Amino acid sequence: MRGETNMMLMSPQKEGKPQSTGLHQLDIETGKIVTEWKFEKDGTDITMKDITSDAKGSQLDPSESTFLGLDDNRLCQWDMRDKKGMVQKLANASSPVLHWTQGHQFSRGTNFQCFATAGDGSIVVGSLDGKIRLYSRTSMRQAKTAFPGLGSPITSVDVTYDGKWVLGTTDTYLILICTLFTDKDGKTKTGFAGRMGNKIPAPRLLKLTPVDAHLAGADNKFHAGHFSWVTEGGKQEKHLVATVGKFSIIWNFQQVKNSAHYCYQNQQGLKSCYCYKIVLKDESIIESRFMHDKFALNNSPEAPLVVATPMKVTSFSMSGKR
Repeated sequence: MRGETNMMLMSPQKEGKPQSTGLHQLDIETGKIVTEWKFEKDGTDITMKDITSDAKGSQLDPSESTFLGLDDNRLCQWDMRDKKGMVQKLANASSPVLHWTQGHQFSRGTNFQCFATAGDGSIVVGSLDGKIRLYSRTSMRQAKTAFPGLGSPITSVDVTYDGKWVLGTTDTYLILICTLFTDKDGKTKTGFAGRMGNKIPAPRLLKLTPVDAHLAGADNKFHAGHFSWVTEGGKQEKHLVATVGKFSIIWNFQQVKNSAHYCYQNQQGLKSCYCYKIVLKDESIIESRFMHDKFALNNSPEAPLVVATPMKVTSFSMSGKR
C-alpha cells in the first residue's frame, strides 16, 4: 500500500483455518511493524479471509488509506484513518480498530474464496461452489452478474485492468470469461456495470495436455492464475500465468481470446486452449507473477516474470534473450 512503502500482513488463525482477526502494517523501508489493526464491526470482533487494494494499481497511490476485505459471507471496505490521528505503536497501545466504511454481510452461505479488483474498483469474487460474481464499486450488497460456474471451487481470481476479462483458477483448469455484453438499449457494457442475464458468453478453459498433466504429478493443482500487470487505460495485458507443481504455465492472452485460434477449430461445447509455454523449476513453485509493465526491458514487449520457490526468487524476460 501507499506508494508501495507499506505492506499489509495477515496472520491466519490456527487449526488450518485461513481467517485472520486483524492485520499488521509493515513499513517496508525500515522492515518494522508500525501498527496492528483489528477487524471489528458494531463492536464485535470479526474475521477476514483475504484483503486486496480498492482498485488495480491503487497500492501505487501514496495517500491510499482504504482497502477491501473478504470472508466466507462478507465483502466490505476498511478505512485505516484512525480517529486519533496518530499511528499507534504496538508496544504501548491496544490495537486500533479498522473502520468498516461499506459492505455487506450475507445471511446465507456464499462461501466466498477469493477476490480481485479492476482498474475502476469493480470487484470480482470467486466461490467454493464455482460461481464467479461481479460487483460494481458502488454496490457490494448484490452482484450485478453471477457466472454459474462449472462445479469446481474457484481458488483464485483476477481481472484485466479494463474489467473486460475475468480469470478464475480451479484445481485442474483455468476459466477465462469475457464480461462484455450489449444491453437492451444497444450499449456495450461489462457485467460489472449491468446485468448480463442470459447474455453471458461461453467461457474458455485453459488446461494442460494429458502428457504435461502427468508430468506435473497427480497431487499438483493449478493455483494463482493471473494476468500480466498493467495499470494504465488503453494498455492490454499480454499473458496469463499460473503455477502447477514445478511448472509455471504461460498463455498468450491475444491467442486465447481469439475465437478463430486453431486450438478451438474442431472442438464441440466449451472450448479449451492447450497452447502455452512451460517454465520448469527444480522445486515446487509457490507463486509466479509478472512485474508491472513499467519494468519491461528495452528489447522485450513485456515486463519480466518473477518466480518464487521456497528458497529463492528469480526473474526473466519472456522475450527469451535474458
